[in-house]
Amino acid sequence: MVPDGPHLHEVRGRDGTREGHSWYIYTGDQPRFRESLIQSESDLLGIVDTVQRESGISSEKTVLLGFSQGGYLAGFVSCRQRNRFGNCVIASARLKHEFLGDEISSGELPKVLFLHDEQDPLTGPEPVKESIQQLKQAEADVEVTWHSDGHRLGDQSISALQRWLEQQGLIE
Repeated sequence: MVPDGPHLHEVRGRDGTREGHSWYIYTGDQPRFRESLIQSESDLLGIVDTVQRESGISSEKTVLLGFSQGGYLAGFVSCRQRNRFGNCVIASARLKHEFLGDEISSGELPKVLFLHDEQDPLTGPEPVKESIQQLKQAEADVEVTWHSDGHRLGDQSISALQRWLEQQGLIE
């Protein structure tokens, strides 16, 4: 399932204007950003609870994948809600570890895969490397695949995701 975020906004591009969806409001104000992530967490967990209940998929086999803005949310939620997610994929984003001090230091974390292009113009490699370091210090099972797809889920990142899911025994 790939749900859209609840916040509508206008996206302008080469091909014109379209309606976009975001998971949270980000203005640069960090306390408001954290509050918005918490509200979005509640929205997302409602969806996840329904899918898990109706499908019978266990928490250990549940993967929360987020791309770009969704990657920030996926890392935040999966680390805070370890009992609901066994796995997390953060694509073209970093972990907002500064919002997760207690959660990262106090117990089991989901398995985490980062998919990132070192030339990504929106999120450079250093914040991603810092995220990986923070998770490794917490003894999390974390991997990164560096690709050259840019700020998108392209062929290389999708192939890496498929391999990782197979290695975790989540798909055949």
